[in-house]
Amino acid sequence: MDKIKPKAPIRRFDVFAEWNRLKGIKELGLSPEEAKSYGLAVAEVVAARKFYGHKTKYRGATKEYIEKKEGTPWWRKMATPSEFDEKIVKRMGEEFYEKVFSRAIERAFNEGKDYMEIRDSIRENWNKALKER
Repeated sequence: MDKIKPKAPIRRFDVFAEWNRLKGIKELGLSPEEAKSYGLAVAEVVAARKFYGHKTKYRGATKEYIEKKEGTPWWRKMATPSEFDEKIVKRMGEEFYEKVFSRAIERAFNEGKDYMEIRDSIRENWNKALKER
């Protein structure tokens, strides 16, 4: 398993999306597919706030507005399971995602570690291995 390398550098964004996918399943009771939407949407919102000053593709629509006006969880407007697969899974490689990345993130999550504690350290060796190709 250690010999499987990612196809692209692993970003904090990837770790955060996966962390929130797991949170969606384990803490919010979402289905695995819904959790993909949730995880990616949370990561996109945080990234938009950090890099673009709160602009997202649904400018002006708060989660409260979307949920009240449309009766839909806010994250369904932000991301789809197929977008998670495209932006996270396929980018790093399906084999790496399934056999290495998702397992390592889930292990850290289940051990009660904090995202901030693992976000950089968990990626370090994977990105180093990618550079050694």
